[in-house]
Amino acid sequence: MIRCVEITLSIPDNEAETAAETLARLGLPGTALVRGDLYRLEVEAAGEGPEMLDALRRIEPLFNPNKHVLRERGTQPEAGEVWIHEIAHGAAPADGPVRIAGRTLPGVRRIERFTVWRVGDAAGAPAPDDIVVRATETLLCNPAFQVATTR
Repeated sequence: MIRCVEITLSIPDNEAETAAETLARLGLPGTALVRGDLYRLEVEAAGEGPEMLDALRRIEPLFNPNKHVLRERGTQPEAGEVWIHEIAHGAAPADGPVRIAGRTLPGVRRIERFTVWRVGDAAGAPAPDDIVVRATETLLCNPAFQVATTR
């Protein structure tokens, strides 16, 4: 089974604000951005319950309750989103127990990390697909070492 978990900042995100300003200078005015870390997890039956989310919340390099929000997501990008994944250089991640910062994630066999960009208009509504593609090609993804996935 695949589970996706997104961790976003609950405080102002200077990187997202700078990227939005850069997109405006490059001809995409009124574009609002939200950035997050998305983890796609391949889980066994033991990873299907809430224990896996609780384990993620206890890994401080990933999640700090004072500045992050963690939520479970669908397995595909939503309207207005692009998921950026770095192209692997070498072998695929090994199957088996996943350890992060010395802690094992219960029931998780494999983990992949993406940067998720939520592209919106000034009112916060999801941007149309053509705007998401322009923002991705203009700034959000470097095809030399990244792959972009939209809906």
